[in-house]
Amino acid sequence: MQMKDLPNLYLQSPKLNQLNILREVAANANITQAELAGRCSLSVAMVNNYMKELCRTGLMEYHRKTIKSVTYHLTSAGTKHLETLQLELINEMVDMFVAAKAQIRARILSQSPSAMQRVVLFGCGHLAQLAFHALELTGASILGVCDDSIETIGSEFCGREVLNSSQIRFLSPDAVIVADTQRTEDICRNLRPLLSRGITLIRLDGSAEPKPAEGVTTDLPLEVSDNLESDRVPL
Repeated sequence: MQMKDLPNLYLQSPKLNQLNILREVAANANITQAELAGRCSLSVAMVNNYMKELCRTGLMEYHRKTIKSVTYHLTSAGTKHLETLQLELINEMVDMFVAAKAQIRARILSQSPSAMQRVVLFGCGHLAQLAFHALELTGASILGVCDDSIETIGSEFCGREVLNSSQIRFLSPDAVIVADTQRTEDICRNLRPLLSRGITLIRLDGSAEPKPAEGVTTDLPLEVSDNLESDRVPL
């Protein structure tokens, strides 16, 4: 498991470090402590301490090949411990998945119009997957999934065909949820003409978009925005 470039809020616990070391050794008995340090985002000294402790507790053993070269091997107890730690990690990740959906749902509802029933999801990444499942909990109908990338348009996402963002106006949603935090500002700038149709733009990056004009409905004639121009997306 490559552990480099850890997110800022991600804290490695001793148990996770132990899990990563056991996993790497199980996959490659010839791995060096320097390689383990690079893969597990630890110093060589820290890896050495973990290896000594794993050997002391009977979870790992080493076989010396030469004066400077050794191989590491998990014992039967070490293999069992690795399986236990992996199951514990999966359970924690499931809890994090549930918590993430709840937070995304709360963020959507905090920006949504009171009568939000029909929504379009913009984006096809991991965040969009979480948002898709979070939207299912709101009771809103997901009319479609859109994107502005040629590579993703026409592909399948969560069982839906990815549509060109120019199709949003024909779907006439109450809101568009922008689930792409890397490009949120650009995407929203291109979608703002939809505000004139009474369509709310909901962002998941912590910012808020202007509200549609009061009294504007989504069943306006299509000609209303035919002449509007955007940087990337025709609406």
